[in-house]
Amino acid sequence: MPITWPPDGPFDDRRPWPEHLPGRSAEGFPTAIGVAGLGHPDLMAALWCDATLEDAQRYYQTARQCSWANWAIERAEEWSPTEAQFARWVQAMWIAGCRLVISAHLAQQWVILADPDVPEVPGLRKARNAIEHLHEAEIDDSQMIATTKVTDSGEKAWDIRKLPEGRLIFGMGKKPLETVLDAVSVNAIVEFAQAHRDRGEVELDDSFYLVRPEGQTLL
Repeated sequence: MPITWPPDGPFDDRRPWPEHLPGRSAEGFPTAIGVAGLGHPDLMAALWCDATLEDAQRYYQTARQCSWANWAIERAEEWSPTEAQFARWVQAMWIAGCRLVISAHLAQQWVILADPDVPEVPGLRKARNAIEHLHEAEIDDSQMIATTKVTDSGEKAWDIRKLPEGRLIFGMGKKPLETVLDAVSVNAIVEFAQAHRDRGEVELDDSFYLVRPEGQTLL
């Protein structure tokens, strides 16, 4: 679907599900169904770029909500959100940021596979690696800040120290509307995804296959 940037409306444009599923659709099928050409680098790049744009819009909406809430809490008015509400919104924003980084990195991988001359989004690879190895990091007593862990056998989650802030914060960061996880420009991610979402089309008509468990395919 077309996506404007920055978003000018709420992220709530979903197609309704069918009210009922026929019995066999709900129970599953005796064989898997594959689509020839779906794994083509250009098509995968385009699909992941579309997913990235959706995740960017979702992240921007949650970051905007958190930015407003942070301002509103300082006013201490009756209409101000509670600290508990704010915490839940920040949690949602942080997860949305992680999803954005992961989908953007997958889009970047497929785009570069299709065209190795395409430059990477600055900082994206380090941010994605930091998220992937976050469970190995050193997390402070407040459980808000993650840093590279130094052990007798070497460093773990070492990409965290390569982030602009040298650490990863479980929270809003300094400029949530401009950067995700204080590490990657949101605009740079969006521009990359918009530039590659319309890569060469791959013909998929009449290319459905039944894939038996043993890996054989039948038309």
